[in-house]
Amino acid sequence: MTRLESSTMSTQLRLRIYIFSALVHGATGSFLFAGDISFQLQAPLNYQVFQRAKAKPEFGKIAVIGELSKAREGGESTLIEGRVVGPGLPGDWQLVERIDAGKTGFRGDISAPSGGWFVVEMKASTRHGVYATTTVDHVGVGEVFIIAGQSNSANHGGEKLKTHTGLVSSFDGEKWQLANDPQPGASGRGGSFIPAFGDAMAERFDVPIGIAATGVGATSVREWLPVGTRFPNPPTLTRQVNELPDGGWEAKGEIFSQLIKRMRRLHPGGGARAVLWHQGESDANQKDPTRTLKGDLYRDYLALLIEKTDKNSCLGEVARFVAQASYHNPGDTGSPDIRAAQKALWESGIALEGPDTDTLTGKMRDKGGMGVHLSGDGLRAHGALWVEEVAPWLEAQLSKPVKVFLLAGQSNMQGQGVVSMDDPKNYNGGKGNLVWSMKHSASKDQMRHLVDANGNWVERDDVTITYKPRDKVRTGRLAIGYTGYGGSSHIGPELQFGHVIGDHLDDPVLLIKTAWGGKSLHKDFRPPSAGGETGPYYKQMIAEIRDALATLGDTPYELCGFVWMQGWNDMISKEATAEYAHNLVHLAHDIRAEFKSPGLPIVVGELGNGGPAREGSGMEEFRAAQKSGTARIPNAVFVETHSFARPKDFSPNRGHGHHWFGNAESYFLIGDALGKAMVQITGKDAL
Repeated sequence: MTRLESSTMSTQLRLRIYIFSALVHGATGSFLFAGDISFQLQAPLNYQVFQRAKAKPEFGKIAVIGELSKAREGGESTLIEGRVVGPGLPGDWQLVERIDAGKTGFRGDISAPSGGWFVVEMKASTRHGVYATTTVDHVGVGEVFIIAGQSNSANHGGEKLKTHTGLVSSFDGEKWQLANDPQPGASGRGGSFIPAFGDAMAERFDVPIGIAATGVGATSVREWLPVGTRFPNPPTLTRQVNELPDGGWEAKGEIFSQLIKRMRRLHPGGGARAVLWHQGESDANQKDPTRTLKGDLYRDYLALLIEKTDKNSCLGEVARFVAQASYHNPGDTGSPDIRAAQKALWESGIALEGPDTDTLTGKMRDKGGMGVHLSGDGLRAHGALWVEEVAPWLEAQLSKPVKVFLLAGQSNMQGQGVVSMDDPKNYNGGKGNLVWSMKHSASKDQMRHLVDANGNWVERDDVTITYKPRDKVRTGRLAIGYTGYGGSSHIGPELQFGHVIGDHLDDPVLLIKTAWGGKSLHKDFRPPSAGGETGPYYKQMIAEIRDALATLGDTPYELCGFVWMQGWNDMISKEATAEYAHNLVHLAHDIRAEFKSPGLPIVVGELGNGGPAREGSGMEEFRAAQKSGTARIPNAVFVETHSFARPKDFSPNRGHGHHWFGNAESYFLIGDALGKAMVQITGKDAL
């Protein structure tokens, strides 16, 4: 049985076969009878919360993943479309994916504003009309948090709490539901702080809150470590550890695996904003002193856990909050050693400061104040303490200015690097495409970050890109496919450029890409101050940049750099080559003037196609013009790229020398070099 067939992992809603097609297409539409076919959705699920975009928090993406229960007969492709329905929303249909005849699976996303609950409607259609529909009644775009640790992070409190806003939802790894205690996916059958925390956050930020509760009662940090991690002494309970022949101990890794599995399940939904860690009691002041964990080891093991989850979860680096938690009872109110270790993680920058719950004493504890677990009052106070730490941090994250970078040029900025096509005749059997390059090229080790632990292409939630390849703007998390071809068939320099910049900055990043094939700076992109008629694509470039900036709304932004990758159509003209340096200087001047950014950093990429230029050739002359023009521009860097050229026999498009033979490694290295040059010219402090 596949995951989509599992009743616990998918929402299966039988199609409503309408006689009156107005419900889907309006009164003039049509509807086809297609038999007993159903949508089987892995996402969105009822009450699912999708993490909103970090670069543009007013918006988010709702993942749409699933399959039709069977293929529709006939030889036509099917359009899978979805729309978000809610007060004040336009309710426009958005394309999820066009699936070929005979296929049933689909994967894509639709855009939505932050908020909820929304209704998501789906339909499947051919050119003859709609033949399938389904609805998910509660879908949100908001903030998602992972809760981990031991019993006071789970369901061991003295009173079961409920969400009073109805805007807090919990995910157990299989399904979402309103976050009423006990929380699914965590140990215990009692109460938790989660409804109180979630309600306060929902009211403060006016968005739904998603929770993945993973806490396991009475666990040491040692029990959370990856399989095979060794340590000198065991925790009090040894169900999750193994004793070794030499007297040492190691983690079984079962809890770690469960945590990673849950985090990976969040990946299609945009991941999570932060992990809230509340644990320490089972490492502090144990009745058997040989089971107590020393503070320096606690710090090291928790740091290792953070490192390994970042590496294996598919979510990248997620913010971590670590609480101070070591209280047992009125006679043992805390461990200075464990508290110091938890604080050391804040001070080192590995984690953010969480609440001090050792301060919750007396009536805040169960068993008349004598217990280690929290009473109903204690649970509410616990939730409030988390809000005091998390909410101001989140407000600061949301108010951070978006760092905006402009990428412009012609077809090589559009992106011609082939991703996976491998037809022997048209794509040289796949040699030099991205999949091949990640296994066989000299840069394969540098490319590992492009896929996650499951082998899926990574989508960065801290770097957003917007590009208008034809008549429709495409905006989303940085990933493969933002080229003139649409879909996910090609890459350009933007991919690795965005990774370099995103890794360098702690702020959200927006890439605005404008590029058109076969255009010259001499005529098409001609800047106003160069004299003569202003180029139509200069005007269009400026208009599209302004349109993209306008979508930020009230979100503050900072224009941080301009990348220019262009030149082929000027290189093949002696007149254009002779004027290129002059026009490049004017382009830099006018871009800076247009956006009132006189010191805007500028990076110019060399027309490096074909490798080293022959002496006396037009290519040599043109590259010299590029370099000399860049040298005349203050705060600009020229980036040589000719060393990134690869032989045509090891490239997918052997006849396209002007497009680097479609070699994905070439485009990866170009983006890498452009990104590193931008970092160098600006510096982190300047950015």
